[in-house]
Amino acid sequence: MASTMVYKPTVSGLARPWHSIRFAPTRAQSHKCMHGLQRRVSSRTGEKGVIIHTHARGVQQGRRVVVQATSSGVEATTSRSLVPRRVEKVEKFARLPVWPVVPGVIFIILDLLRLNELAAFLEHRFGGRVCPMMFTPEQTDPFVLCVHHRHSFWWWDPVRPIFRLLLPEGFPAHPHRGFETVTYMLSGGFRHRDSTGVQQYYGEGCVQWMTAGRGILHEEMWESDIDTHELYQIWVNLPAKDKMCAPRIQMLGEDTDAEGKLGAIPEHAEGGVRVKVVSGEFEGVRSPVATHSPVTLLHVTVQSGATFKMELPAGDTCMLYCRKGAAVVGGQEVPTFATAFLERSGEVLVVQNEKQAELDFMLLSGTPLREPIQSQGSMVMNNSMEIEMAYRDYQMGKFGFPWDHSLTNEEWLQHVEKHRPSMMK
Repeated sequence: MASTMVYKPTVSGLARPWHSIRFAPTRAQSHKCMHGLQRRVSSRTGEKGVIIHTHARGVQQGRRVVVQATSSGVEATTSRSLVPRRVEKVEKFARLPVWPVVPGVIFIILDLLRLNELAAFLEHRFGGRVCPMMFTPEQTDPFVLCVHHRHSFWWWDPVRPIFRLLLPEGFPAHPHRGFETVTYMLSGGFRHRDSTGVQQYYGEGCVQWMTAGRGILHEEMWESDIDTHELYQIWVNLPAKDKMCAPRIQMLGEDTDAEGKLGAIPEHAEGGVRVKVVSGEFEGVRSPVATHSPVTLLHVTVQSGATFKMELPAGDTCMLYCRKGAAVVGGQEVPTFATAFLERSGEVLVVQNEKQAELDFMLLSGTPLREPIQSQGSMVMNNSMEIEMAYRDYQMGKFGFPWDHSLTNEEWLQHVEKHRPSMMK
């Protein structure tokens, strides 16, 4: 049964904590009243009025408050409790021992010996990890892939010169079509160059949101002056209608020389929980990144004993990757370096940190596109015919022509101008 509450704000706070608040029906006045009560509010318009989500003391967590404007003020009615999301499965993907090789192999051996916590501690300290999480489209739509990198480049590493002959330190020019790459740099830095003539550096705390669209060639090489690097790269599928859009790069962060950067990643901190809003919105804090479909990417840290909560529409995809510590979702533990795939039923996500150490995880949430998907190599389209066309266009030079990563910036620019992609002209 629903109950109606009318609050009366006073200078000191609530006149009676479990009574209602009456305030003027304008949004600005409503926010002012709530701020005076030290409440943090976000609102959205619904069919029945304005829905206010609040974590104030005295208001039941997990309740939806439907607010109706009346002649005398605003009337808030609480409805049923929100259904929490549950874990469908937890998976720990295999790591590849790269940059540096030897520590990476040692960490794999430690895992086999079930010394997982020791392996995770040493890996965070010394690097040697590429962990590609290959997703199942039906389960993770619109997300295609997530990769966690943690690397170290030491001048005294005896294996490094040999390995460098086999694999360049970075990712030389390669093509993409039909999706977006999101590169979130936790530490270190990348040097970016692409077939549209863009070159940029981006380092710690930066997010490069690159829309490949109809086709682009790009390279990302590790900044050689920095020893340690860590990042996420996430592939976000594009709707069919947008797959052939023009390539574009958006850049969040301060440690970058990119033109038109969007500023630092917005943050929200409260009650032992800090959230960096890479895309989407959390508790009224919105990322300036423009997306082609509703996509929320959050970097969340939770102190010991604290709890992270977020409402999300039932039916949306939601998963989290645990970078440090252990998350508890619906009573199920998600250990370090594991990925939790959540059921699509449920309207609120609750993540607890029951350990002494800080919890650090990446949250991926979005509205499924519910379209056919076909991916092969570095292309993501809707069917095999489109994949074949993408590779044919690439071979015909419609994306531009690859260049050697050792070219100077002047040589690279000359190459790009000479081989300007026909699709860009």
